[in-house]
Amino acid sequence: MKRTVCLVIIFLLAQVLSSLVVLFFFNLSDLLHEGRLDVNALASSPSALGISLLLNGAVVWAVMTLLRWTDRKSFRFRQIKWPVYAVVVLWMLPVIFVVNLLLETLTLEDLNKDVFATLVYNPWGVLAIVLVGPFTEELVFRMGIQRHLIRYRMRPWMAILLSALIFGAVHGNPAQIPGAVVFGWVLGWLYWRSGTIWIPVVAHVFNNFVGVAMLWCTGDTDTTLVELCGGAGAASVWALAAAVCGYVGYRYLDKVLGVEVNRDSKKTCGRT
Repeated sequence: MKRTVCLVIIFLLAQVLSSLVVLFFFNLSDLLHEGRLDVNALASSPSALGISLLLNGAVVWAVMTLLRWTDRKSFRFRQIKWPVYAVVVLWMLPVIFVVNLLLETLTLEDLNKDVFATLVYNPWGVLAIVLVGPFTEELVFRMGIQRHLIRYRMRPWMAILLSALIFGAVHGNPAQIPGAVVFGWVLGWLYWRSGTIWIPVVAHVFNNFVGVAMLWCTGDTDTTLVELCGGAGAASVWALAAAVCGYVGYRYLDKVLGVEVNRDSKKTCGRT
């Protein structure tokens, strides 16, 4: 548990450090000429916020690498065949739909709605949200925390749940926490079942991309899935269909990923 606490602290401190560094450089001109620091630079500049998120990812990656808290085996691409990645992406569609439809019924306050709306129209913001953020979070919460807990004899389902709860908590946004916990469990299951970090990274990237694309298409952060479906009745039908597809996809991936992991293990044993 000590490493779990340390990783969460590192993750949060990296965010603070990255924000301060970017804040300093974006205010460098004012500091040199007027001795003034605009503390609202991050909130008012999507580029500054996006670069801050990118720097945060780089800091976390560097620290975990220096501490040797990463796993080389988890970075192997050939462990899972490419068609399986496509299935994972397709499976995420019904999962994303059902989870977000359920979240709409909670009507929780979204503290980051305005920030997200500005980031999705900025190249740095999109890069941070769609690529860097998912990779950094999977590195910390799945490879760093979940793998460590399982390695030290915590039951897989408990490690997956605990890492998902922590994942949800660090988001700190009421509207994001429940969804982050659910998606954290899904991503944790994918990592445990596949043995490679790239499966949950691809799923996480696709989830975030869908969120960005939705805002691009609708242009409104207040648009709901119920409205897009044409009403509650139609949304219920789509939800039922999505739930069936999600279950079928889960059963298929549970079988395929297990086969891939076992096959890879046998090859490894054969070489030793």
